[in-house]
Amino acid sequence: MSDLSPDALSGAQAALGLAIDRARGGEDRALAQQVRDGGEQTVRLMTGLLRLMRTHSPDNHAFDNPTRDLAAVLARLIDLLGPLNLVCVEGQLYLNDVRVRMEERIGGAADLAEELQRHGAGGVRFATPLDEGAIRRLVTVVAARPSPERPLEGLRAALRDTNLPTVSVQGLYRLRLTGEAAAAPAAKGERELHETLERAAGLVAEAWDNLAEARVPNPLPVRRLVNDLIDASADADRLLDIEQSGSSTQASAHASHSLRVCTLSVLIGKELGLAQASLADLGVAAMFHDTGYASREDGFAPSFARHGSAGARLLLKQRGFHQAKVKRLLVAFEHHRDVADRPSLYARIVRVADDFDTLTRFRPGGAMYSPSQALARMDGASGVLYDRTVLQAFINRVGRYPPGTLLRLEDGRWVVSVSGARSPQSFARPLCRVLRDADGGMVADGEMVDLAMEGEVAEVLGKGE
Repeated sequence: MSDLSPDALSGAQAALGLAIDRARGGEDRALAQQVRDGGEQTVRLMTGLLRLMRTHSPDNHAFDNPTRDLAAVLARLIDLLGPLNLVCVEGQLYLNDVRVRMEERIGGAADLAEELQRHGAGGVRFATPLDEGAIRRLVTVVAARPSPERPLEGLRAALRDTNLPTVSVQGLYRLRLTGEAAAAPAAKGERELHETLERAAGLVAEAWDNLAEARVPNPLPVRRLVNDLIDASADADRLLDIEQSGSSTQASAHASHSLRVCTLSVLIGKELGLAQASLADLGVAAMFHDTGYASREDGFAPSFARHGSAGARLLLKQRGFHQAKVKRLLVAFEHHRDVADRPSLYARIVRVADDFDTLTRFRPGGAMYSPSQALARMDGASGVLYDRTVLQAFINRVGRYPPGTLLRLEDGRWVVSVSGARSPQSFARPLCRVLRDADGGMVADGEMVDLAMEGEVAEVLGKGE
């Protein structure tokens, strides 16, 4: 045992007690109300300061009390929660995932949203507390006339120019409501699916860079895009085809891998019947599953054996305890554990998605296994490495020949699968894109064959043992 002085021991006990109180507070409604109250004060004070800018110079004494009060509120909230993310979504305000309810007679939510939207912004992030001078500069920047061509970039540049490096702004977000996907057209355009994946990959890459620079994780923007992916998963066949082809993004290898694991995890979750909110938690956890590799140990990324615990430590930098955060921590820590070690449900789902992507990922020499061969290999480890139910749900969804599987038909044609199992009857009869005709000639792009209607598989082509 370490040799601690009585004062040091008392200090350690006090710190531990504070940590326990905060952990309990994550399940306490009083804490959520405290966040809502602080958020309401922040919005009301910011809106009031922006209104003052219409009639007063920022050095006027009329700013003294509200700037002092706002500085105190921000300091108190940051001490409680860490960095603050105040997001405006369709007239609603959220502070670090907690909805802020504003009284109609007071207003503020719509006014603040309107001020930010003039600059193409949908939220503000405060990484550290601000003094009164910094608050005056922030209000001056937000109240100024937006840049006519690229307002959001103009606002970001103005924040840098006025020495506000710990304040950043986010783009506009639209809230996806439960059931909205069902009310939308059944199929998105190919371009829209690509754009969704591109935006998601870019956001994951940005989150990865922030973690590598020891910044606090910010899951809010990731959650917004995960909801887009959940909606896009209604077009699961084309989404799987785009992801398997590897042509959807130009992001880094880590970001692309995280995106594919997220997409596959959401598909498994839907097959298991998880609710919309649970799918969102699962998707965000999958996006962050490999964040341990963004940390550094003696200047190098951690080893495979240590990246799970390293990822959990990184995610712990987001203060506070709530169910979504705990699920992310468990996935980061447990996603390579065998089923006998009893990992959490989300970790078991991500294990299946992660291993499938790793086995089929494109490499300079080609994939290690074709999707069909990888699936057969994983099925052989069902109940040992993988949860039987989770793996079976994945197999049920992607079918015997998952998207990306190269096949030779009995008539000599070469085709590639572009769909999963559309029904129990089509489990081994996917929709395919024709690559070569029976004589070996190349086929015009776009020619399709539905094996549920014609054709028999003679051979699975691609790498194997």
